[in-house]
Amino acid sequence: MSKHSRSQILINSLPGEVRVALLEADVVQEVHIERTNESSIVGNIYRAVVTRVMPGLQAAFVDFGSERNGFLHADDVMAKSVTQLNQQPDAPTNAKDIRYLLREGQQIAVQVIKQPVAEKGARLSTKLALASAYAVYQPHGSGHKISHRINAKDERTRLENGLAQILDSNPTEQKNSAGSYILRSAANNIDLTLLAVEVNFLQCLWSGVETKRAIGSGPGCLHQELPTAQRLIRDLPAGELTKIVVDDKHILDQLKKFCDDIQIDLPNGLNYYSESQPLFGKYGIDHEIGKALQGRIELDNGGYLIIDQTEAMATIDVNTGSNTGRQDPEKTVYQTNLRSVTEIAHQIRLRNLSGIIVIDFIDMKKLRHRDQVLDSLKRVMRGDRTDVFISEFTELGLVQIRRKRTYQSLRQLLHTDCSNCHGYGSVKSVDTVIFEIWRELKRVVDMYNCTTLSVRASSEVIEGFLASKDSFTKTFNEVFKCKIMIADEPLFTREQFDVIPG
Repeated sequence: MSKHSRSQILINSLPGEVRVALLEADVVQEVHIERTNESSIVGNIYRAVVTRVMPGLQAAFVDFGSERNGFLHADDVMAKSVTQLNQQPDAPTNAKDIRYLLREGQQIAVQVIKQPVAEKGARLSTKLALASAYAVYQPHGSGHKISHRINAKDERTRLENGLAQILDSNPTEQKNSAGSYILRSAANNIDLTLLAVEVNFLQCLWSGVETKRAIGSGPGCLHQELPTAQRLIRDLPAGELTKIVVDDKHILDQLKKFCDDIQIDLPNGLNYYSESQPLFGKYGIDHEIGKALQGRIELDNGGYLIIDQTEAMATIDVNTGSNTGRQDPEKTVYQTNLRSVTEIAHQIRLRNLSGIIVIDFIDMKKLRHRDQVLDSLKRVMRGDRTDVFISEFTELGLVQIRRKRTYQSLRQLLHTDCSNCHGYGSVKSVDTVIFEIWRELKRVVDMYNCTTLSVRASSEVIEGFLASKDSFTKTFNEVFKCKIMIADEPLFTREQFDVIPG
């Protein structure tokens, strides 16, 4: 994304679910979904207990209070952050071996760096970090850094000297455990007085974590990361976010306070959305989510992409489709590959594909065409806020991408494995269908101004609907003064339902 790009955030809320969309140049690039029973734990810090050390894996399994133990690799253990064992006489002096870092029963502090997925537990680290709007504090780190987005040499020097002065003026007890700081792009041209407040805030935050850790025992949460919307607002580069639109007044009030606290400037404001047409429907977000759950994506020149996501990796196959060309097949192939690049980058971010991604471009004979397609891919992927590595073309004509895995993909959030196809396909989860029903109920009651609505759906959806009916119905009746009737339709599949105005 260029430095002149502008972003806006749309937030849609239902009881039990909040959806957040990030738009860049009016195109949705990211969708984040939080549900009450599936809250993200990435960034949370926990008091934890080592349950098993696995020298063969150079890792340990750790109980941090979740249903499944977390996974802690030796590379994610910082010796300064754990109580190291007395090394044996023949142990290596740099001892990065898990046997000399951790022992079973040892109590440590860990941070979640990857959300648990499927049968895999959360990925943990002892390299703790606390983030704020202008800085990231690493309690056990060494050496301060400044965001590479801050290019001006004079500004970098001013920030380096300013941070040094702030830390020098800190109380002695804070100096002794100062750790290290990373100044974010938002710190560009920041008033040093405000930076000093930020540093003090992070120090106090860490002091609170240490206090909680000291007064308790056993697994427990020491620090909870911000909700999705606040985290996204905080993490966007300075000056890029121009507008926020929210359809929930309670969330609107929370965000007003949060934006005031971090002193963020929104040129187009923080706006309440009150129109009858659903927010995500008006901006085309629901349509884009639907496309992102499909395996085939059409390109505007007649070509298409086939995107297949498995637990091991994601694959993207580029095809010419109806764009067969008339005279120059090589030129047709090159143009199709080139046009696919923007959509590939868009789908990777929108679907939140991560881990290993393999792109099978259509074979190109000319080396310069390969180079131009690869350069174009690298250029458009620079707008991705997640760490990405892009390989050269392999001998088989493939391009490999390694994208940092932190949160679940859109498909993992919205779909469950299909029991009828033994995991080779997927259908929408019961929760997803229930929330779709609630959105349709709101749309229909707004459109027809009715006093009674009938819902017909499959048995499993009705069962899930009834489990949460009381809280939903109370809210619905209070807001819309409308009664909801529910009927089981045995012939309906999970994803089928009807909402009928009475």
